[in-house]
Amino acid sequence: MAAFEYEALDAAGKRTRGLLSADSEAAARRELRRRRLAPLSVARAGERGASAGWLQALTGPKPMAQRELMGATRQLATLIGAGMPVEEAVGVVGGQDTSSATSRVLMGVRAKVTEGERLSDAMAAHARSFPPVYRAMVAAGEGAGGLGQVLERLADYLEQADQFRRKVGSALIYPGFLAATAIAVVIALLALVVPRISEQLTSMGLELPVLTRVMIGVSDFVSAFWAVILGGAVTIAILAALALRRDVVRRSVDQAALGAPVIGAFAAKVEAARFARTMGILIEAGAVLPDALRAARRAAGNLAFQDRIGAVIEQVETGRGLADALRGARVFPPILVYMVAAGERSGRLSDMFERAADHLEADVDGAVTTGLSLLEPGIIIVMAGIVVTIVLSILLPMLQLSTAAML
Repeated sequence: MAAFEYEALDAAGKRTRGLLSADSEAAARRELRRRRLAPLSVARAGERGASAGWLQALTGPKPMAQRELMGATRQLATLIGAGMPVEEAVGVVGGQDTSSATSRVLMGVRAKVTEGERLSDAMAAHARSFPPVYRAMVAAGEGAGGLGQVLERLADYLEQADQFRRKVGSALIYPGFLAATAIAVVIALLALVVPRISEQLTSMGLELPVLTRVMIGVSDFVSAFWAVILGGAVTIAILAALALRRDVVRRSVDQAALGAPVIGAFAAKVEAARFARTMGILIEAGAVLPDALRAARRAAGNLAFQDRIGAVIEQVETGRGLADALRGARVFPPILVYMVAAGERSGRLSDMFERAADHLEADVDGAVTTGLSLLEPGIIIVMAGIVVTIVLSILLPMLQLSTAAML
């Protein structure tokens, strides 16, 4: 049975929307009439476009929010872990609130599963709702026969990631407000104060200091070409976003990020933590090592890091030990290599991956906390330096004038 999205009128003439399951569009309309609803429009879930507005027609169905994905994953893990068939579990979770984006997405997934597709393949049709790491873990869980366990661990993973994002977001509120205020002050000084002061100083016929002349030039340039500057910044941002969609450009940027002095070590640790967490979940669920490595490779966000994992897969498939292959990639932190080697010797590889992930995630969390604590004073120092430079460029001619008057 497929999922259909409908819009209908009830007995009181009130417009209502929702989802229902039926074998065909005609069967869906019959079901609506049986419910004493007058159907206005009926379409397969995920195929409605014109009635949703021009923006949704261009971008596709509204994706699931992160917190909705977390809740749906937890419910699916519980139902599938209890033995409920995948199709039925997805239908139960998707049918709870027929007006939400979660319901439309899940009923669309259920329709494809009913047609014989695997759950991970059905989710691929809604890539905006299910990120690559999510689909990779689900695919590996299906292959290993431990889908319920993988979904349970995946729900834990999503909740931890959400807590981390909220922590970072909360910590960035004050520095963001501080930076916005400082930028507004600088713009006000350049657009309002400096031009008026420059007019008075120019009318006096003084020989202005170099700093003052530079600041007046900057102020005149910003005042005259602010629209060009703003348009150029937006254009560059759009072109950069489009360029990063190409694998060649993105791979070059990712490789440069991994090779950067400070950012590179942090980026490698973030990717290694994700790799270790994914491997721990999949191996514990019963996935064989090559399949788990391929899923972890698809879950990596850095394309250059994906290439390193690909080299590891090739070496493992030729018979080389996993720890040796990771060591040869020269991108994985030593603590991960050591724990993997211990796991290979003891036969507790999934446990060692989990411990390595805990350790790396703690390091990443500590680095982010330290960086955020330094961000606020850094913004203050930078903006204070800019404001002092502007004020000094204004005061220097006045001091020069006062000195000449005293002489």
